[in-house]
Amino acid sequence: MCGNHTWTYLFIARDRMFGLPGNFQEYRCAKCGLVRLQPKPSKEQMNKYYPSAKYYSYKRTINYNFFRSLRSYLIYHQYRPTLLSWILELFVRVPAMPSTKSGRILDIGCGSGETLSLLQSLGWDVYGLDINASAIKVARKQGLNHVSLGSYEDMKKYPDNFFDVIRMYHVIEHLHDPERCLRFARKKLKDNGELIVGTPNAASLIAKVAKQYWYNLDSPRHLYIFTPKTLRRLMTTDGFVNFKMNYCSAGGLVGSLQYIVQEKLLRKIDFINNLWLVIAWYPLEWLLDRFGAGDVFVLSARKT
Repeated sequence: MCGNHTWTYLFIARDRMFGLPGNFQEYRCAKCGLVRLQPKPSKEQMNKYYPSAKYYSYKRTINYNFFRSLRSYLIYHQYRPTLLSWILELFVRVPAMPSTKSGRILDIGCGSGETLSLLQSLGWDVYGLDINASAIKVARKQGLNHVSLGSYEDMKKYPDNFFDVIRMYHVIEHLHDPERCLRFARKKLKDNGELIVGTPNAASLIAKVAKQYWYNLDSPRHLYIFTPKTLRRLMTTDGFVNFKMNYCSAGGLVGSLQYIVQEKLLRKIDFINNLWLVIAWYPLEWLLDRFGAGDVFVLSARKT
């Protein structure tokens, strides 16, 4: 990333989402702020930390909850805004959406295909990749015929200069080799094609305060955690320009509080699925986003 070889030890972390065994050491680059898990589990070892029946991006519920309904409404009206959608977007940002109205899009880490399904209804030609077979099965049942099982390396099956947009939302932090993934993406994008990357922010205020209890740390699934500066540096190195950035945090504060309370009381507590609790704390996350200290950021750029 930055050529520095000095890493600062941060703390021991563990799997707080599912409670699976293991202790993991977190380090931060003393120069650029990149956070990494060290040593990294192998790809084979990582499989057990993504339980299909529990991992959030592999699920699809028939009855949408409030947040899913709101998100679906805003995505549907992304390119055909109404007065209500315009007002809502002043307070709730739809993350990692293409800046153009139509084209061919690849969603890497598409999960069960909720976002692709909405984009397809808006006229997009949608493609998806995910490493979970159950999630792909659910996506295909929704009529998503171009989703397939595979990792970012399976982009090689598509022609070069094929996609108008490649989307990676909460994906790059999971990869053993993020730079290799960006090189693949650049090759498969058309000239001036758009790459959209959303990921947790290692420089967020909540990350600094909560430390090993930070909800978006998510050890050991998150192998690298970027700051906006470090991700932009990496994307620039791999041939991307015309950067645009925004923050879109929601739930990270409540999730971090949940982990802290669980640790202190030594019992399971579920804050993150409490609708009213998340809504109550959302104004603070909204303010952090506006001041550039939010928990999650989205960086989009164009292929040179």
